[in-house]
Parts: sequence; structure tokens; C-alpha cells
Amino acid sequence: MSKSLSPLLVASRALEAVNALALAVYASGLRRRERASVRVVSVGNIALGGVGKTPLVALLAGALKRAGARPAILTRGYGRSEKRPALITHDRALPWQLVGDEPALLALTLPAVPIIVDADRVRGARVAVAECAATHLVLDDGFQHWRLARDLDVVVASGSDPLCRETPRRESPRALRRADAIVVSGVDVASSESAFALLRSVAPRVPLFATSTVATGVRRGAERLPAAALAGQRVVAAAGIASPARFFATLRGLGAEVVSTVAFPDHHVHTRAGILELLASAESLGAALVLTGKDAVKVPFDLLARLLWLEIEARLVVGDIEELLGPVLTASRLESAP
Repeated sequence: MSKSLSPLLVASRALEAVNALALAVYASGLRRRERASVRVVSVGNIALGGVGKTPLVALLAGALKRAGARPAILTRGYGRSEKRPALITHDRALPWQLVGDEPALLALTLPAVPIIVDADRVRGARVAVAECAATHLVLDDGFQHWRLARDLDVVVASGSDPLCRETPRRESPRALRRADAIVVSGVDVASSESAFALLRSVAPRVPLFATSTVATGVRRGAERLPAAALAGQRVVAAAGIASPARFFATLRGLGAEVVSTVAFPDHHVHTRAGILELLASAESLGAALVLTGKDAVKVPFDLLARLLWLEIEARLVVGDIEELLGPVLTASRLESAP
């Protein structure tokens, strides 16, 4: 265990106790869960930090859309400047500062799926049904959100530490028994087996799935190129996400020559001056600047043509979308996810 993580690990154990108490309050009936008028799919985790929830939210919402459903995404919009509810639709884009970086990225990835940004998820659910005619709701980061009842609880676990034994967490691994499905993220078929063994030791009855993160393209301004275009290219990689090392490894896996890396804290707010500094550094090294999509949505628009950003998506490598979404949608209507 890293000494620098120890205080956060200790603090996270207190958070476990808070969440256990909150769950007990709802389980006892002292506070009432509220049910939406449509089916709700929650995507969450027990880790304190990113484990790949956003790509899975996009995968599930996209699969529902292709099946003929009308999904909407409910999210609180971490780190946004505006606290009032916001509705993002295909004809109503909003600045990332008003909605948060992850909702802005989801809107870019799924332009046909409405996104309701509201800390009050029950209110957001009502908006989704009343204003967007949603038939299914995908609740982002919902495992510790007790008030809105859900029909399917999907929990994302990191392939490297699925039980959060070495990383800060929100709940004990025993909480995984509440899940309807557990998805191990960022693995291939072979490496998923060790994570599955650990998960079965604490949640033996919960169905297990696995996803791999795949680079699908690279953007420069309005231009979109295949991800393979990075092969042999010198790049400076910068990432303000929970697992920047994973992004750097993805670039190397695509054949890019990563000459320098810059890791920012998760949800880092990029300034114009900061981006110009990164661009100047990359230019001095004869390299292109490459960002994650989560970072790119925060870059001033006129600078986007001077850098690259990587598009990624989650793909199921163990299990299938029909089985995962079966409880909320007739399996025969589902198309296979890409």
C-alpha cells in the first residue's frame, strides 16, 4: 500500500460506515424509496474514483436506443458550476461548465440520448419521462443513491483491484451482493478470470460480465481519423482522469511513440493558458498533443484543431448485452452491441 494513499484509505473506511447507515435507514423504512414510472438501470461502483462507469453508461444507453427504447441518462454532473437542473438534447447543447465534463462527453458520444443533469435524481426521472418521453432511465453513479428505486443494479469493478482492497472505496466488498450484475472493466477474456475469482468469493450468486476499452477513433477539430492513425506518431499525452496510466498505455498499444506524459487530477479544469503551454511543450518535442475525450470537452473551441483527442468505447468481452439488459428489456429486441 502506498503511504501517500493511506490517509485517503483510512478516510474511505469512514465513508463506508456512512453509506452503511444510509442504506439501513432506507432498508428499515424510515425513509422511502421512490419508484419512477419507467424502468431504471443503475450503473455504479464501490470504489472511490473512476473505474470505467461512463463508457458502460454509454454502452447500455446505446444498446437500449438500438433496441427501439427511448433511454435517458440521469447524472448529477460532478464539478459543474451551475446547480440548477439542466437538460441536454440533440438540439440543445450546453457548455461543460454548466453540466460537468462527463455529461458533456456523454452528450457528444450519444447525441440522440437526452441527458438530465440534476443532483435530485427523482426529479430528474420525472423530467426525463415528462419532457423526453423516456421509456428507460440509465442512472449514472447510482449504487449509493438510495432514494430512486431501480430495476437493475449494475456495478462496475476494476480488473486490477475488483474488491478495492488497495484503493479507497465507498462500501465494503460485501455490498457487491446487492448487485444484479457486476461488470469488470478494462480487461480481456484471459485477465478477467482472476477478477471473477475474487468477486465470486464475496458475491457468488451475482452474474459476472467483463468489458474491454477500445479506441474507436481520433479527432482533430471536426476531422475524425481511425485510431490506427496514431501508429508511429510522436505524441505528448495529457489526461485529467482517474486512471491516466490506462490512457497512456492505450496510446502505446496503438503504436504511438509517447515521448512525454502529463497526469492531472480527475476532473481537472483546463485553462486556455494551460492548454497553450501543453501545445508549446509538444511542439518543442516535435510531437502532437493527445488528450482524453473527458479533457477535450473542456478545451476552448478554437484550440481543438491544434490537438488530438482519443475516442473510446466499452465492449463486452465476457457475457452479452441480451443477458445483461434482459431484466429491463425483452432480449429478442436487443441488437448486439458493437
